[in-house]
This record gives sequence, C-alpha cells and structure tokens, in this order.
Amino acid sequence: MEQGNNVLVVDILIVGGGIAGLWALAEWRSRGYEAILVTDELGKGQTIASQGIIHGGTKYALTGQVSQATLAIGDMPALWRKALKGEGAVDLSQAQVLTEHQLLWTSGGIGSRLTGFFASHAMKSRMVALDKGHYPDLFQTAQFKGALYQLDEPVLDIPSVLASFQQNYADYLIAVDSSESSLIEEQGQYHYLAALAQCGKVLIQAQHIIVTAGAGNGALLRPLLPKNETVQQLRPLQMVLAKGDLPRIYAHALGMSDKPRITITSHLSHDGQVVWYMGGQPAELGVGKAPKQLIQETQQELQSLLPWLDLNHLHWGTWNVDRAEAAQVGGARPDKPSLRTVANVTVAWSTKLAFAPMLAQELVQRLEPTLKPHSSAFVKTVSMATPASAKPIWEQVF
Repeated sequence: MEQGNNVLVVDILIVGGGIAGLWALAEWRSRGYEAILVTDELGKGQTIASQGIIHGGTKYALTGQVSQATLAIGDMPALWRKALKGEGAVDLSQAQVLTEHQLLWTSGGIGSRLTGFFASHAMKSRMVALDKGHYPDLFQTAQFKGALYQLDEPVLDIPSVLASFQQNYADYLIAVDSSESSLIEEQGQYHYLAALAQCGKVLIQAQHIIVTAGAGNGALLRPLLPKNETVQQLRPLQMVLAKGDLPRIYAHALGMSDKPRITITSHLSHDGQVVWYMGGQPAELGVGKAPKQLIQETQQELQSLLPWLDLNHLHWGTWNVDRAEAAQVGGARPDKPSLRTVANVTVAWSTKLAFAPMLAQELVQRLEPTLKPHSSAFVKTVSMATPASAKPIWEQVF
C-alpha cells in the first residue's frame, strides 16, 4: 500500500461490513492481496438481522421439488463447518454454534405426504427423521401429533461471528462515515473517497473495488449505470420477537406453502432471558402491518402449532429488515449470489447469509486474473478506527 497526501493505494477495497464483505476480505488476504474493508458498523442491516441459519436447501424444497436454489446452497453448511473448525481461509473457531442441526416439524398428513420425498436421493443426506426419544423438551408431550426431522443446518450466534472477524482482521477494518463517503470517477476508473470516522477524508485507490453494502448497494451503483436501469430489488420482512421464560428451539414448522409457517431460533439476551426470533410466513406476510396486529397474528399461529405452550407473561416486539438482491425479472428470488461489474467496481449481492463462501469464491474467480499483488504491506494509522459491531436485534428491540 502507498500512503501519503491523504491517498491510500491497495489491491482490493471492500465497501460494506456484512458477512459477504467480511468473508471476501478473509479470502483475499489469505491469497496474499492487500485488501482492506471500510464500513460504519460491522454486520449492520441484513447480517445482524439474520437468524444465523446456515441453510442447506431444505427450506427451498418444501413444495416437494428440488429447485436450483436447493442445489446451489446444498454445499454451504460443509463450508461453514470447515471455517468453524478454523480450517481454510476463514477462521471462525471462536464463533458460537447455537445448534448443530435446525429441525423441521410437521403435523397431520403433511409429514406422510412428503415421506417419500424426504427419502429421495437429493434430500436424504440433508435430513434425518428423529426418534421420539430424541425430541427436544418442547415436543415431549402427547399433544404433539407430528414428526420431527433433523436438518443439516447449523445455527450460529451472529454477534460472535462478527466478533471473530473483528478480532482476526482488526488491522484491515476501517471505520468510515458511509453517508459522507462515495465512489468517484477519474478517467474511466473509480476510487473511494472515505470520510474517516474520527477525522478527515482519504482517497482510496484500488485495483478493484468490491461493494457488499446490502441495501446500500443500489445507491452506490446507481451513478455508474444508465438512469433507467434497475439493478437492485428489496425483499422486506417484519420479524417477530418474544422474550421471557421460553425453551430453546431452532425449527421450521412445515405448512402447505413453499415457506415455513414459522421459523424459530432462540437467543440469549443480556439479562439471561431467552428470545424467540421468528421468521417464515409471519415475517413475509407481516410487511406493512402494524406491529400490534402482526404480534397478535403470530401469537395465534403459535397457539395453533404449539397449543400446550404458555405464551403469557412474554415481552413482544417486531423488527423490519430489507433483504437486498440483484434485480430479477418479475421480482423473483435469486437462486444464488449475484455480481455486477462496471469498470473496476464489482457490486455483489450474497442473497443469503449461507452463500458468503460461494460469493467470495466467485469474486476471486472473476477478478484474480486481472490483479497483480503489491509487495508492500498495509499499515493502519492511529486515525483509522476499527468499526464496532452492530447490536443484536433483541438488544435493540427490548
């Protein structure tokens, strides 16, 4: 890196501090490239708002058909587990695994209807029917008439994942004021004018700039493209949270839709209470609804699914999040990560938390042939603060 006169020169600049950008940073640095990442807060937006599920494709197969999304995401749990063991380019050995296996629960004839599908070659390595003796305490009741399946889907504590990246790559993470920073063009190439979080601005010149800013991708990419070209779509959710004396559970409830009736993950709040963080249909269908209405509807759904569970004396809340994706015809959900390159800028959408390893690999495959590593090392100065990590959603709600 060259430094002086408020100019930095690096091989790779990553703009955006979610899981996609952090994984890409680790990948590039493991290959000997001078890569740095700028953001105002690690994990802000989609990453911290995720449930931490490393999907293996089962959720996308709930209609009984194996889609391209199912096939594309099938290898992701294995790649994440490798990182959790501290093997390879990304070391997440310090991150907390909340559970090794997400569950799926069925009721009535739904389970029998899909038994053959679950046993198919495409899915048999990803889910196993549980014996009743191994059911979690929540389902150890005669009132539960369904079946439970163990999925090849670990659930991670996202704050601890962010803390691992922050600790391992602190020297290459730079806090900036994103609202005051921007891409600027000079002779057909783009640079990044970064407003440092502590003081002043610095011009960062990179062989290539990778933008992984989630919902912020659209604003950064828009000046690079024709005005009428749509490059990004947002898929909103309104998540529901319940806090109190709750059992820990990590499960999808299977309904007749291609989306779970509800997806529950469990997290521990700072005061030691359990928080249920709920997605699936309530979050999808709750967009635009008043929080009170959505909470009431979610309570009714839980009473229908788990009538033996006491929901009294719980604290309730909701959280809105926009999932950013590359624009698709008809607004369809992308099957895998997406890239868009203009000059020396590539904007990347990971689509799902689990796809971060795949996205990093695709970025390397596309860009590495055009790069030449620098021999000098980046040295972080005292004016370059390390960005803090975003607070867990439950700590922001309650």
